[in-house]
Amino acid sequence: MAKYIYVGKYSNEGAAGLIGGTDNRAAAIKTVCESAGAKFLSFEITRGQYDFCFNFEAKSFDVAGAILLKVRATGSVADGFLLETVNINSIRKAAKKVNYKGPAAKS
Repeated sequence: MAKYIYVGKYSNEGAAGLIGGTDNRAAAIKTVCESAGAKFLSFEITRGQYDFCFNFEAKSFDVAGAILLKVRATGSVADGFLLETVNINSIRKAAKKVNYKGPAAKS
């Protein structure tokens, strides 16, 4: 299974619910991940440009995308992006087979 990291911002509605509510956002994200057949790893409220991040494993990008669409469809998330983790050693191995020559520099 591939590992994914989602970093997002709450909408005004989502922020109001977070402040006024008593529900457990980590538990809610765990439920949505498990309902899609993904494995929940962690959920964190963050400081800075984004409000939260969560990590999970899924069998495919389609499953990861479905999770994000479902979360976003609630109106509680305004913006975010999904990152898929990669194995640098696999990339290095594949890169050794790539044949590319950049443009010649003018003197």
